[in-house]
Amino acid sequence: MLHRLPFRHTRRLRRILTTFSRYGFPLLSRRFPLLERLGFLVSREALKHPPQENLRRIFEELGPTFIKIGQILSTRLDLLPEEYCRELRKLQDQAPPVAFPDIRRVLEEEFRVPLEKVFRFFDPEPLASASIAQVHRAELPDGTRVAVKVQKPETEQTILEDLEILESLLHLADRMHVLEEGIPVEELFLEFRKHLLRELDFLAEAQNMRRFRENFAHFPGVTIPRVFPSYCTKRVLVSELIEGIPLTHLDTQALQEEERKALAERGVEAILKMVFEDGFFHADPHPGNILLRLPEQDLVFLDFGTVGVVDRKTRETMVRLLLALLEKDTERVVELLEEELLLAPLSSPLALRLDLSEVLERYIALNLKEIRLESVVHEFFYLARKHRLRFPSHLAILLRALVVAEGTGLLLDPAFNVFPQLEGALRRFLLESMRPEEVLRRLEEYVLDWKDLLENLPHRLDQLLTHALSGRIRLQAESQDFREMNRRIERMSTRLSLSVILGSLLVGSSLIYTNYPYSRVLGILGILGFAAAAFLGVLLVVEMLSHR
Repeated sequence: MLHRLPFRHTRRLRRILTTFSRYGFPLLSRRFPLLERLGFLVSREALKHPPQENLRRIFEELGPTFIKIGQILSTRLDLLPEEYCRELRKLQDQAPPVAFPDIRRVLEEEFRVPLEKVFRFFDPEPLASASIAQVHRAELPDGTRVAVKVQKPETEQTILEDLEILESLLHLADRMHVLEEGIPVEELFLEFRKHLLRELDFLAEAQNMRRFRENFAHFPGVTIPRVFPSYCTKRVLVSELIEGIPLTHLDTQALQEEERKALAERGVEAILKMVFEDGFFHADPHPGNILLRLPEQDLVFLDFGTVGVVDRKTRETMVRLLLALLEKDTERVVELLEEELLLAPLSSPLALRLDLSEVLERYIALNLKEIRLESVVHEFFYLARKHRLRFPSHLAILLRALVVAEGTGLLLDPAFNVFPQLEGALRRFLLESMRPEEVLRRLEEYVLDWKDLLENLPHRLDQLLTHALSGRIRLQAESQDFREMNRRIERMSTRLSLSVILGSLLVGSSLIYTNYPYSRVLGILGILGFAAAAFLGVLLVVEMLSHR
């Protein structure tokens, strides 16, 4: 990662820092107590609102890069408390549309011909406008009605600059130990970068749409818009135009009770299929990304810029974990977490088991119909944060997708309960994994693994013995206590270095100023030395107060 701030983007860097300063640096003040003492830097308006709301306002003010990062963070209940995730979910990816001449220029740059030679009709008024792109109605030369998603000018350059600045700031915050302990800074940044760059590549979104359309080719009542690959480029996506009502604007009272129930079950069944059957799922299937097409009453999924991918082995583990949670089997849950899912060892399996038992105890007397999946998942993520559990990001996104599926079902049918469908999907997946052809496939994999092991074992044992006899075996161990001790030693070294430099400047400046009182040049040099010493003194005080 970068070790210095990108000063060639000074204006943008200044805006980011001033915006965070004005809102009081939410999420950092607990690790940087001095900021709480500098309340005069925070705007009066910011002081009236809770920190999670200020964080959302910061992202809104800083534009597309930070809005997207906020939306990604809103799915990471394993990293942020629920109140922060809930507030960040309010981030609306809406922005004023770009003037049509600018959109025309992007289209003609991509197609390298005048717009009239590509489309028979192109509506200059956008259907929708977001921070990265806007969508227009159009017609292909054969009369097919399409939706054209066009990336706004300068978007990619802005996002790349912001990512460079953000990388440097995160690295600096990590070195200063400003962030919460245990937050994987580099891993988070790489995830943000991957998501943002993928959203900029409309060819990747087109590929996602084609794959979803294939997966749902034989699933009645669910439609994925058709893509026209010959018209798609990195900055332009052309797909079938499907008119419908977003579920967020749907008047559910106008539907019959049976219709509402059927739509809720179909929508949830589609999301469960994506997750457990296909292993390729919509990362944020909220009601705004689903249309109801009338009069067919088909559910139409939109916006495939960000998707989740889960391999079969991980899906099997997730199925067993969710079934263990449904059956309130604490031992099995902790065992699966420890052996299959966690990226770092548990610090105290017993403490987690006790906390998990306490949580599940509240649900033992309840029927599944009385339990909300959202509550169970939030309790699970609370324990994950408390015990500093680290697991792959796609698992958090997967659980978040299931919670959103439940919310979508409840929006359509207030009496909806997701557990019968969830349990049914989990059981079906397990039964499918026990089919003879599936068992045979796994057996073949095991045989090949054993074959490789037996073939390589003599050579590896020989290498091990050779290294042992020559004294070249090296043991490596990691400990959180050692890492914390290293941080403290590093802080002490920093303070000692600052103190030595401060003392040297004071002594040197005093000698110059007193021994050469009539030399104007040396006198100014002495004054500059005092000023530098004062600056370093402030830095030393700030550093000491921040880590008291």
